[in-house]
Amino acid sequence: MKTTAFIVAALVGLVMVTPATAQSRDIDLKAADGVTLRATYSSPGRSGPGMLLIHQCNMDRTSWSGVSAALVEAGVHVLTMDLRGFGDSGGEGMSAGFPQLMQKSPADVDMALAYLVAQSGVDGSRVGVGGASCGAMLTADLATRNNAVKTLMLLSGPPSAAAIKHIADTPELAFFGAAAEDDRVIAGVAGVIKGAADGSKHPRSMTKVFGGTEHGLPMFEANPGFEPELLDWLTTQLTSN
Repeated sequence: MKTTAFIVAALVGLVMVTPATAQSRDIDLKAADGVTLRATYSSPGRSGPGMLLIHQCNMDRTSWSGVSAALVEAGVHVLTMDLRGFGDSGGEGMSAGFPQLMQKSPADVDMALAYLVAQSGVDGSRVGVGGASCGAMLTADLATRNNAVKTLMLLSGPPSAAAIKHIADTPELAFFGAAAEDDRVIAGVAGVIKGAADGSKHPRSMTKVFGGTEHGLPMFEANPGFEPELLDWLTTQLTSN
């Protein structure tokens, strides 16, 4: 009996000292107009920075699965969300037209960021946001509304004039932008993103302009070294502050 009790006690002690492991869960976020938005929250199981990722408007939140997994492994809490009408989220999405989607989505991404920052273990002083295409446009403007955002990543989505000014006026905001020179969806987006990076006063802000026509995440496949480079920049920026 004493031997059994000792073994049980040892096992309990082992469980108690085992470090927390990464975990992921799907959640529902309720928009102000009643629409239910589906998101995935992934935690590294320890305290660390947070990153919100918003997909481009021909994909959904699962498009970020590889990037999200790598960030979580590096100790970053990640939230990905389906915009209304995409993936598992309710709402009309693009069926009501792109302008209406972009009009309703800012409040949705604000809500998503608030959820992320409120999670246990998320360091609110080290928060990043990013997206591709329309997701980049939304997160660029999100950064102008939330001074907690210290890292901004835009893929093939032109920041607004207000976002460009915010990047220039906020030296503590690190900016990473990338686009293809002959982007087939948004002509001239590479020049807009490069201009935004050139105006940044953060020493680690940078731009990548690729040859080709790829828009958003397809740049990863067309440029094999790009995704590892982006992940290295994000993890270094988020975890070193």
